[in-house]
Amino acid sequence: MLSTMRKSAGSWMIKILLGLIVLAFVFTGAGSFYSQRETTVAEVNGEPITIDEYQRTHNNIMQNLEQRFGNQLNQDLLDMLDIRGQALNQLIEKHLLLQVAEQKNLRVPDDALATAIAEIPAFQNNGGFDARRYRQLLEQNRLSPKDFENLHKQTLQTSMIRNLVSGAVPVSEVETRAWHNWQNTEIKIDYAEFSGSDFTEIEVSEEEIREYFDANKEKYRTQPSVQARFLRFDPADFIDEVEISKSEIRDYYQAHQDEFGTPETVTARHILLQVPENAEKDKDSEIRNRAAQIMEKARNGEDFAALAEKHSDGPTAKDGGYLGSFKRDDMVEAFAEAAFSLKPGEISEPVRTRFGWHVIKVEQRQEAEVEPLEKVREKIRTRLAEQKTRTIAYDKAWSLYEISFEGDDLIDNARDLNLNIETTDFFTREKGPADIDAPGTFAETAFDIPLMEISEVKEIGDAYFLIQPIERKEPEIPDLQDIKDRVENDLVRQKQREAAESAAEKFLAKARSADSFDDAAREAGVEIQTTDFFKRNQPVPDIGNSRPVSAAAFSLSPKNPVSESVIKEGGRFFVLHLRGQKVPDEKDFESQQKTAAAQLREQKREQTLNKWIAALRQNSDIEVSDRFSGEFEQKRR
Repeated sequence: MLSTMRKSAGSWMIKILLGLIVLAFVFTGAGSFYSQRETTVAEVNGEPITIDEYQRTHNNIMQNLEQRFGNQLNQDLLDMLDIRGQALNQLIEKHLLLQVAEQKNLRVPDDALATAIAEIPAFQNNGGFDARRYRQLLEQNRLSPKDFENLHKQTLQTSMIRNLVSGAVPVSEVETRAWHNWQNTEIKIDYAEFSGSDFTEIEVSEEEIREYFDANKEKYRTQPSVQARFLRFDPADFIDEVEISKSEIRDYYQAHQDEFGTPETVTARHILLQVPENAEKDKDSEIRNRAAQIMEKARNGEDFAALAEKHSDGPTAKDGGYLGSFKRDDMVEAFAEAAFSLKPGEISEPVRTRFGWHVIKVEQRQEAEVEPLEKVREKIRTRLAEQKTRTIAYDKAWSLYEISFEGDDLIDNARDLNLNIETTDFFTREKGPADIDAPGTFAETAFDIPLMEISEVKEIGDAYFLIQPIERKEPEIPDLQDIKDRVENDLVRQKQREAAESAAEKFLAKARSADSFDDAAREAGVEIQTTDFFKRNQPVPDIGNSRPVSAAAFSLSPKNPVSESVIKEGGRFFVLHLRGQKVPDEKDFESQQKTAAAQLREQKREQTLNKWIAALRQNSDIEVSDRFSGEFEQKRR
């Protein structure tokens, strides 16, 4: 029935009926066109976490990681970071905090919300809130203003709860001194390293391979996989269908002048006499008078740079007060207004900002310029062509989607339109298919719709897609013969690690009973490396970021200089010896006491908050959906 209605959707009446049905399904929970999909990932005290919330949070984490790691982001790193677990835990914590906010009747007033949003830099232009930019950015992220404002209100509410819980945490001088010493103590260590890769003569028998496989079968269980067919609509394929008129180029140029110009700038120096923003009136007048005297000296011909070096309190004093070139919105309003009112060579009257009193000298001025249309015509033509090809690609994809419903519709319609339909190999949700720019997004879509149904138009990478999952393979344990090489390699690596650990244990026993670490090493024929001095929060020289090694190293003392046990780090094993130790002196503490106290207070606040949230979780009813928890379990195997 639904397919019949969709095929007839050209009728405005049918469209209205479809809309009413969708609304009814949404609000009654009766289902949707994708009725087989679960819409709830988890429940927190009976409150659902929806799949939409989860996907949005998951995508935000992925975008942050892509910005942070760039091309270094790979599947191994994603597996280690457990993005799915992070997203779910963030949402559980968010719902718990919002529930507490509701219980405590903590509200965010509309004017406070508006102010908070207006202060977000992404929504600002020339130092102020830009409503047009606000709407554009939300549209690009497929959010309505109402949805975004609700999300940001929730963010503010959770921040209020965090601040209430972690509040004012007391920090004493004794605590601060102890923490400062703990953080800044430096040590130097000797270490012997034993690595599995050093043991290359390991051999395993057929019987050992079989026994290892039988004991570790779950390790080799495959992940669910899907095969899909798809149509790709690449905007670049439609470039020959696009024509850009002179009037379109002219209209775009006139509407986007800011893209093709350079703003007005000045190059200036300044002398700053610092005074608190809330200083007493007499003190403020005294500083202003000093600034006026310096201004007179400058106007009477004394070198401005020399005056700045002598009198300025600002960080540019050593450079003669040189600020370089800047735009209006680079500076606070009063400073900018004064600087941009001056001609080259002129010196301002004293100017008051929240930093104090300034005397400004403008050296150069660059008026705002806009590149002529002829110079940017081809750039505009290319941009408009890209926009039009994307529109054409999307429209063609949507037109095909509207006449393709399930089964072989996609193949038949693609054949009729002479379009190339492609079929993937089997792929997992985590890795996605090869030859797709964003395989993870493709895989999420293919796994989230039932077999033989056709996705809506999806923007993936630089193209639009229609995706149809056609076959699914459930998890299974493969036959040994199919993965024998992999099992053998795993067994060999295990035996190598065991050999390395055994050698490390033998040397540790010798080192702890010997008169000296060096003597024990010579007697055992073990090579010893010595690090430079390092602190707790620094990588261990020549070893790298290793919490186990660092923690064991800082547990050593002159009375107990050899590690009590072998330290394991991946496939490497270490025996440590304390070579030297430096403790911070009293002058070092005095100079850093304020900073240390602030850092310790922030650490204690975080600990307080984490303990409170852990207790809140323990006393809450949190249920993860069977499907979602099943996929987590499968991923861990």
